[in-house]
Amino acid sequence: MKRISLLSATLLMSVMTSAQTMYVNMGDVSYAIEASQAGDMLFNDGTSLTIGQKTYPLSKVTSIQVAEGSVADNTVAVAYDGGKAKVVIAGNLAPYVSATVNGGHVAVIASESLQQEVTYSLSGQSADGSFYMDGDYAIQLVLNGLTLTNPDSAAVNIQDGKLITIVLADGTANTLADGLTHVSDDGSDGHNAAFYVDGHTSWTGTGSLTITGNVKHGFSSDEYTLFGDGLGNVTIANAVGDGLHINQYFKMLGGTLNINAAGDGVDVGKKKTDKTDNGFLTISGGTLNVTTTGNATKALKCDSCMIVTGGNITATTTGSAIYDSSEADISSNAAAKCDATFTMTGGTMYLTSTGDGGKGINATGDITISGGTLTVVTTGDVFTYEQEDTKPQAIKSDGNITLSGGTILSCASANDGTAFKTDNTLLTNGTTLMGVGGKACTAASSSTHKAPKYKDVKVSGGSTLSYDGVSFTIPAIYNNSSAKVIVSSPAL
Repeated sequence: MKRISLLSATLLMSVMTSAQTMYVNMGDVSYAIEASQAGDMLFNDGTSLTIGQKTYPLSKVTSIQVAEGSVADNTVAVAYDGGKAKVVIAGNLAPYVSATVNGGHVAVIASESLQQEVTYSLSGQSADGSFYMDGDYAIQLVLNGLTLTNPDSAAVNIQDGKLITIVLADGTANTLADGLTHVSDDGSDGHNAAFYVDGHTSWTGTGSLTITGNVKHGFSSDEYTLFGDGLGNVTIANAVGDGLHINQYFKMLGGTLNINAAGDGVDVGKKKTDKTDNGFLTISGGTLNVTTTGNATKALKCDSCMIVTGGNITATTTGSAIYDSSEADISSNAAAKCDATFTMTGGTMYLTSTGDGGKGINATGDITISGGTLTVVTTGDVFTYEQEDTKPQAIKSDGNITLSGGTILSCASANDGTAFKTDNTLLTNGTTLMGVGGKACTAASSSTHKAPKYKDVKVSGGSTLSYDGVSFTIPAIYNNSSAKVIVSSPAL
């Protein structure tokens, strides 16, 4: 058993000044205690050392060092270095925070009695490492030049359940990736995402983060996720499942988000309890680029309302519709799918669906567009399963479609696609629009602006089509030898 003599402790205390910090090292975990926090250091029968409110078993203390400088209160720093990691815990947290290190895998547990925010800073690199954290109070998680791959589970797993402020440190590039080498028979060893948070997240900082979800989702949170104004770059380089898998709501105020996923791009589900904006997807700023490649996937998907007030959005889905035997129904691809209303008042959206039966916008509720610039293109064929089929519609609502502002170019597939599809009412109330499709659509007579129609129009990608003072350049991927065209504008 290692023993530290009273004389050694006395010498340590004598050299510590207000500008020095004593590190109690327990293997790869160190507690950094400033001179002003040390107080009396008491030995207990020669087997343990008590400093402040924490007792350190001497059998686990590998060394004690004194160094110049200080460590900020309420901070935990984790530094990865290949197959190793070191953790430094601020002295004021010593009674409340414990950590274990196994190679490059770090687990930090905060006591329920700790009721103050802690900043966890992760840096360095490891191809066989991870970070796990559990606690009972809000935290700040700083990614400060971190490259972390876990071959057998999530790279970062936060089980705190509170507000997690994720900071992409300015000027840093960060990468996370997961893996899975073994799953038990009941699947209990599986995990949800390369970066998982049980709680709600708010993102800030001008750095960058690249995530690869090799097992399921890229990033997942059990409650809402907010991308703040001024956020840097977040890239889901690849996800076997969804790029972002969010519960409650997703709001994007700024930043650049790029997603490439085999599942849905951004998938927002409802919480079972009554929550604010439950199931909402809201975009009011930033740049969002999404591509999904799987069948029956959606680039943007939410279980309630989708609201676009700003930002620059490009969403593409390339897979086909499928027959979903579990639902006994056909499930279509869509660039944007919401199970309630779709509302657009600003911003720019360019939505593309190229697979069979795909949709541009597919809303269960009303679609209302009063501002912004919207381009929607579908090019696939009709998807048929036995006696059922689904068509490649451009803008589809199970409710009403009201167009009262902004600019819209809607190109639905020549294969039975409709530019604006609704079984209820299409109102042209002041939007500048041109709708092109394989099938015709008609505006309601109660519309405040006329919407003349034209048929048998030859449309080629890259050409400019002009009617009644409205001109649009047709997207390069779209062609229709006998198109049905509808036009409207504030001047009609």
